[in-house]
Amino acid sequence: MARRRSAELSVFRRLAVSSLALLCVLLSFSAGHSRSLPREALVAAVFDGDTILLDSGDKVRYLGIDAPEPAHDGEPADCYAREAEAANAAMVLHRRVTLEYDREKRDRFGRLLAYVFTMDGRCVNAELLGSGHARVFTTLPRHRLAERFLSRQRDAMAEGRGMWGACPVRQESYYILNRRSLVFHRPSCELGRNTSARNRLRLETRREALERGFRPCRVCKP
Repeated sequence: MARRRSAELSVFRRLAVSSLALLCVLLSFSAGHSRSLPREALVAAVFDGDTILLDSGDKVRYLGIDAPEPAHDGEPADCYAREAEAANAAMVLHRRVTLEYDREKRDRFGRLLAYVFTMDGRCVNAELLGSGHARVFTTLPRHRLAERFLSRQRDAMAEGRGMWGACPVRQESYYILNRRSLVFHRPSCELGRNTSARNRLRLETRREALERGFRPCRVCKP
């Protein structure tokens, strides 16, 4: 009986130690995860119109917007890419910013997804949309500033600011939209033609697609 009680006590102690070790690991992970979401930082570098590097070493992708792509991997730069990068740098490079987060904290590349604010309270994401240096990038479920961002884009489009007045686009007779991905395509785009009937929507103008919050396909670039 004594040996059995001793064995039971030994098992209990091992379980207690294991549980304590697991708790420590979880607490350590939680603390590390919290530290990985900076709330204020200095911008050390600007990569393009929607991506920056913080002095903490974190790369940040502006949430809810998409700026024209610079040249990379043998592909030429999109129209207005240089201007978008310059506009972004003018607001944040070598300056302190604050960051706020939404439902998704990181993208598939490990970059932080954030709303970035200047120290005087301007939302850089929204400013770039309003000046025509970026377009909305909406996913489902929509982020909390989606309607505010779309309103800024509509204003920029209506007044022909930035890319909306500077970048010519070959128009199509109609466009194929995907209700699930919120991407729209040219009629000739294979990705658009492969959209399921359930998610497929057709609109006659590019402008209407953009005003409703859809974003251009990065392959066919409508």
